Amino acid sequence: MKIAIDGFTLGLKEGTGLATFAYELAQLLSAHGHEVSAVYGLNGLGRREHLLWPRLLQRLGERGEAQPREWLRWAPYAAAYLAPVLIGWPLRPRPVPRSPEITADGSPVRIPDLAHIYNLPSIYHTAHAIAALMRRQVVLRRLPGAEIFHRTMPLPMRMRGVANVVTVHDVIPLALPHSTAINLDHYRRIMEASLRGADALFTVSEHSKGDLLRFFDVPAERIVVTYQAVNIPAALREIDEDELARVLKASFDLERGGYFLFFGAIEPKKNVLRILDAHALAKCDLPLVIAGRYGWMYEQEKRRIDALLAGRETRRRIRRIEYLPFTQLMALLKGARAVVFPSLYEGFGLPVLEAMQMGVPVITSNVASLPEVAGDAALLVNPHDAAEIARAMDRLAGDDALHAELVRTGSERVQCFSSERYLQRLEAGYRQALG
Repeated sequence: MKIAIDGFTLGLKEGTGLATFAYELAQLLSAHGHEVSAVYGLNGLGRREHLLWPRLLQRLGERGEAQPREWLRWAPYAAAYLAPVLIGWPLRPRPVPRSPEITADGSPVRIPDLAHIYNLPSIYHTAHAIAALMRRQVVLRRLPGAEIFHRTMPLPMRMRGVANVVTVHDVIPLALPHSTAINLDHYRRIMEASLRGADALFTVSEHSKGDLLRFFDVPAERIVVTYQAVNIPAALREIDEDELARVLKASFDLERGGYFLFFGAIEPKKNVLRILDAHALAKCDLPLVIAGRYGWMYEQEKRRIDALLAGRETRRRIRRIEYLPFTQLMALLKGARAVVFPSLYEGFGLPVLEAMQMGVPVITSNVASLPEVAGDAALLVNPHDAAEIARAMDRLAGDDALHAELVRTGSERVQCFSSERYLQRLEAGYRQALG
């Protein structure tokens, strides 16, 4: 199949779980014979053809996609696109020919193996703005030969003349409204415009499917549960123990198996405050590493972390690491005694699967999609009970047999979300969308 995907999350400099999802999707499809193209939305590439590829790499490394608050960078494009959108003309992404002598090796943003690359400046912020204000979709002109346009997250756009698919990971602003500062009216408008006219709706868990049906008027038969897969490179999974110990010591001053790890965005739904409460209650002396960028409504978490880091006694037990490149993050994950991830809500819970694939036990929540992903291969806890989380931390700190058992069952559980099974679900969904 010839599949076009959006390049929105691929263009984020500080990648998130969505960026990992889009990258792994493109890699998997390309590796199994599908022709995958991506449409980026980067500004500043200019019009000189021989500079388009190096400038794309430069923009990805320098700043990536404009942030929503950087409206001066994307608003002029939105104004230019408005008239064609209103009269129904499709917008044409411009091809970005690769220069074979210039590679993306060493780029801070991972670029998947793509057959073709296109760009349409600020198209994604434009689409969000138009949907929020006018409830309309942006229409793209069909890419040469494309059969499917797969939006890897809800984006209020479609491509003319192809089957349109959108992956909905979650509906957190509606299911857990107190955890975000998003404008809920705008969010609903954007979601409704994103779902409208889709030939298939992919989602990543049965729990997310249920929420999608609960909050939006969409036909159940059009929803395909694909789950997810992650394929951490073998070189990172099987890193030499001595090399891992050296990296942990040199980069983080940490010992192999000598710390608990939370990684992800620092925001209310990730339950970081309760993780900190649990760590304070735990009897074991392993430090807690909090790794990830600040997300929504992070002020309370930041104040608490800053206070702990300022205390003479507590700063020895807390480490704060902000954004890390993927390779370093995987080393930090590989070296942890356990991952603590008692999130209040996840559409899927990719960190659980990543930890299991890296051979690291997991403490996670007994709510939302997390039991669906973890099965019996993790310690499931009530995410609202700090004492219960603390007891799980103490068990994993002191019980080597339990630790080894969770490593074993985790490696088996990962096979339920193998690349092969994920590919089968994707291809079945694409066939459904194509009719």
